[in-house]
Formats: sequence, C-alpha cells, structure tokens
Amino acid sequence: MLAVLIVVTAINALVATGFSLAGVFFPAFIVRGGERSHTARVFAYYGLARSVSLLLIVLWAAFRADTTALLWLGSLAGLIQLADAGIGTQTGDHLKIWGPLGLGVVQLAVVLLAFLFGV
Repeated sequence: MLAVLIVVTAINALVATGFSLAGVFFPAFIVRGGERSHTARVFAYYGLARSVSLLLIVLWAAFRADTTALLWLGSLAGLIQLADAGIGTQTGDHLKIWGPLGLGVVQLAVVLLAFLFGV
C-alpha cells in the first residue's frame, strides 16, 4: 500500500507542477487571452513556486519511505486538487473541473485506505 501511496501522491504533485509550468510558458492554455497578460504569467509563477515545493517534499518523503509525511502530503495534495476543481467551475472548462476532482478523490481515497489498513 505504501507504493500505491507514493505513486499516486507523486503523480498528483507532478500534475500540479506540469499545470503550473504550462501557465508560465503557455498561459493561453490556462486562461483565455493569457498570452497577452503579464498578470496571468505572474500568477502562474506563484503557482509554480508552490507546486515545485510540494513536489520536492513529496519526492523526499517517498525516497525516505516516510509514511507519516506521505499521509499528510497526500492529504494536502488531494485537498489542493479539490480546491482546484472548485476554481475550475469558474472557467467553464469541464476538464478543469473533472480532472482535479477525479485526481483529488483518488488521492484522498488512497490516503484513507493507507491510513486504515496501515502502510
């Protein structure tokens, strides 16, 4: 179960980082008219700073096989995805709702199973 927790949490952090990178280099993919907006790019940099930090800490916890850290980081990553799904409702793009919602639910389910059945 620890391996599943590591894989799902790492994928979650990678997806968040990839989305932030897309916002920095291709802002129009994230926000309509983003290619002309310096503000959209600045916000993407803020997101990138947070997502890269989360990714690095997740990879560190995975390397150490630190169960407690992975449970907390997995919970955090899942809640972030659920919040992203809420933000996605404001875009009108169904992928920005259902993608984060699905990933967040899977992440939290894995965390719950790992907690209940021990890792």
